[in-house]
Amino acid sequence: MKLHYDAKTYNKLDRPWDSVVRFIKVTLPGMGWSKGEEAEVVMDVGCGPGKLTSQFILPCFPKLKKIIALDAIPGMIEEAESSHPHPKIEYAVANFEERSSVIQWKGQITKFICIQCFNRIKNQENAFKTIYDLLPPKGEAALLFLLHNGYYNAILKIAEDPNWKSFFTVNVTDCIPESHLKKYSALHYKDMVKDVGFTIRYCREKQNVTTFANDEEYIEFYYSVCSLVPYIPPSKVDEFKRDLLFYIIEENGRNSDGTPVDKTTTLELVLEK
Repeated sequence: MKLHYDAKTYNKLDRPWDSVVRFIKVTLPGMGWSKGEEAEVVMDVGCGPGKLTSQFILPCFPKLKKIIALDAIPGMIEEAESSHPHPKIEYAVANFEERSSVIQWKGQITKFICIQCFNRIKNQENAFKTIYDLLPPKGEAALLFLLHNGYYNAILKIAEDPNWKSFFTVNVTDCIPESHLKKYSALHYKDMVKDVGFTIRYCREKQNVTTFANDEEYIEFYYSVCSLVPYIPPSKVDEFKRDLLFYIIEENGRNSDGTPVDKTTTLELVLEK
């Protein structure tokens, strides 16, 4: 099943989670990421519409040479180039799972970063091997990605809903991360990256709760990234949004004031070659 993103809607609603901001602005600088002596060549995989790249990642590197910011969705790169251009950021369309699309930078990337994207990669061991090859000795990689999210349970539920089941002519589990389906923990990834050859500098599993302003913002965000959307007829969109919101709220709940919340488990990794 192909990735689906409404890049314009996602760009409008995109705001980094508190845990993401803390990882980039506190955790990584605390590990020396802003103190490098050499001009850094940074690769940001899954850059989306570029807000995180330009406003959060770029300021972390006072001696930055350039950021190579990649996304597999052409619409995301178009939004990034339009909304968040910067002379030190090179945006490009590339599918990181296709090694041939990035191997031209073998041994040249001093810092690799991937935020809220790695969970969508199917063969994660191969992806770690590619990261390893892109780095020079002592080069480092930082990743923050979802392990579990109630949203994925909601997707599985709506796929079995009698009102919607007939619309999905694909295996819906293909759009659910393996980490969620198989309930992976940090231990799974510790073993994987050690086998590749990395030294683990930092590894932490975190529980996150993010509040959305209202139901409309919540469902518009998830509708913009939902891989089932291409299978929904235009006449059924409003009904689908209503039912999807019902299942997401059933999984993630609300605050006492009624505002919807998003509950996730994420993994934070900092690795050295």
